[in-house]
Amino acid sequence: MSKTDVSSVIRLLEKADPIFFLPGDDLLGALVPAIAQSDYFDCMMGFFASSSLAEIGPGLASFLRNSDKPVRLLVSPYVSERDQQALREGLLSAESVAERLFQDGVPEADDLARHTLACLAWLIRQKRLDFRVAIQKDGLFHPKVWLLGVDQLRIVFHGSSNLTGAALRRNREQVALARAWMDDTQDKTEQRVRREFEAVWRGDDPDCLVVRLPAAIEEKLLSDYGNGRQPTEEDAEDLWARAKRVVDIAIPPNGRIAVAQKVGFHIPDWLEYETGAFKHQGEAVRAWRGADNRGILAMATGSGKTLTSLIACYKLHEVVGQLLIVIAAPYVPLVMQWCDEVALFGVTSRNLSDGSGPAERRRQIGEAGRSLKLKLSQVEVLVVSHDILTDPEFQSQIARIPAGRVLVADEVHNLGSAGFLAHQPTFFDYRLGLSATPVRQYDPDGTDKLFDYFGRPCFEFTLEQAIGVCLVPYDYYVHRVSLTDDEMNDFAALSDQIRRLAWKLSAGISDPQLDNLIRKRRLIVEVASNKLAELEELLDRTRPGDLNYELIYATDKAPRQLQDVNRILRDRGVLFHQLTSEETRDRKRTATILADFQSGGLQVLTAKRVLDEGVNVPQIKRAYILASNTVERQWVQRRGRLLRKCDAVGKSHAIIHDFVAMPPADLLGDDDAKQLARGELKRVQEFARLARNFGAADGPIPALEQLQEYAFDLS
Repeated sequence: MSKTDVSSVIRLLEKADPIFFLPGDDLLGALVPAIAQSDYFDCMMGFFASSSLAEIGPGLASFLRNSDKPVRLLVSPYVSERDQQALREGLLSAESVAERLFQDGVPEADDLARHTLACLAWLIRQKRLDFRVAIQKDGLFHPKVWLLGVDQLRIVFHGSSNLTGAALRRNREQVALARAWMDDTQDKTEQRVRREFEAVWRGDDPDCLVVRLPAAIEEKLLSDYGNGRQPTEEDAEDLWARAKRVVDIAIPPNGRIAVAQKVGFHIPDWLEYETGAFKHQGEAVRAWRGADNRGILAMATGSGKTLTSLIACYKLHEVVGQLLIVIAAPYVPLVMQWCDEVALFGVTSRNLSDGSGPAERRRQIGEAGRSLKLKLSQVEVLVVSHDILTDPEFQSQIARIPAGRVLVADEVHNLGSAGFLAHQPTFFDYRLGLSATPVRQYDPDGTDKLFDYFGRPCFEFTLEQAIGVCLVPYDYYVHRVSLTDDEMNDFAALSDQIRRLAWKLSAGISDPQLDNLIRKRRLIVEVASNKLAELEELLDRTRPGDLNYELIYATDKAPRQLQDVNRILRDRGVLFHQLTSEETRDRKRTATILADFQSGGLQVLTAKRVLDEGVNVPQIKRAYILASNTVERQWVQRRGRLLRKCDAVGKSHAIIHDFVAMPPADLLGDDDAKQLARGELKRVQEFARLARNFGAADGPIPALEQLQEYAFDLS
């Protein structure tokens, strides 16, 4: 650095006016030379854009050559998508555009002007830019500060101008200049601004969460403000909540919030899995590890399969080192839930089923792979829906990632289907299946092939074992209803048609017409209108305002029953929302519905099958089952969903109301009708067997005896 240049810059600054009004005054005429000769360069900005590099290019290029210190940049989370991509490029790309452009070293001023995005990536990759994101608790992070030091003389530019091209050249802005060596007032101004910068940079401000760039990128905390809408205070509040949820915040003994950084993959300190009510989790992990890291955990819903699998992955990571964890779940709400659970273990997962499409999926997988290859991370987690597992492009990308690969398949019984079995991802080194009921009822061949791929169940923890340990007990009430005259007539007419074709069943001949007739006859029983009348009577025994944390299951075979349930609730002024596949297609909408219900804002959820598998809503106290199928897995899952503990709402037990409509006895003249009746009886027996009120006067025994007599004395 030339002493003459330094002296000329100091004289320039001393002659400069103490305030600049843009665009008329020449702020850059003072700022750029000061940056060029500065010993350090610290910025605190509400908005940042790479276009600003073109404006300060001559000064920044000189600073990068003359100083070995990084630019320290503290900005709000509002960064354009193009700049976000450049930041990711700098963090993750093995052969970035910036590397190719600037092979000879520091970019020149012209390079900074022409290749702003590439320069931004280069600054990150060469660790010449320490980029941190500041998220304000109750508003926007909005300061505008340049802190510089020329020959140990301290300078601060501060005012309304952000670090963007528009702010520096076109906008109406105001910027003040304080030169600490010139008088006490300017010295105090510079000191005060510097103290503020350092306090926020270190994370000493409890109302401002500071996140380093890698975590901010991975946690998707950056937002694009280039859509014409300026961020609101509500946006900032949402960012604060998300940052607190996905990033571990260390609070040291002095009570100050430290700069937030990812702790890395770890088992949460609060998780008790070796002793107490959840000691079965530790036993399950040891069983899977002892089975060469392949097998299925057959654990009851509510016993903690998700946490158990993540503990198992951590134990595996301790042994094998770098690990790619692919988690597959059947439904969008489950995918969302998995992402939240993974965050508890210090890792932010990449949700590949959020509707962003194949291109975004390719990019996310590519970044995860590069991050592992460059050793920027030890563990990467991808969460996908079951259908993505069989996608050829997905499989090709995953197979190339250079790390140990483990597949965690939630509700693994679903993967015994022909689609998955025909396109198995054979490249997973380790495989862990999760299901309360891994055996596929009515499909022994699919079950065998599923076990061939994942390994056989290596640990079992049944619903019966879980009740009273990690699940609450339940009372069970059976409500037997009759068919109406119209329903009986329809049942009889269908029975006549079925009898004329029944010989095909005995002969093993497949007939779509016969199958359709049987489905229609079963549906009459499933949607029997007297079930709704009985439901209304039950609801009317409770004042509408006293209903809370209720769940009503309707059939998934016809929309009418759910529509009628919703009407009944609406007519009574009950606060409710349905949760079906229509709602769960929208992640944000689903999260809002569940949050409203869990907080007590909604009294009742109405659902079809979507809540059968995996979704965690422990607040549910009472369930009304208007329709069930004959698959025993559903019976286990529905009880497990309902029996989760929830001290926050004072849940000591749960209540199940089961609605049973039997066909008229004089019309049960064929095997399918008998099978229908006995299927209903079998479910009632299974629910009653574990009920707390099994032997009570108002318990299920009287109804059970009536159903047994009815189902077996049919001739």
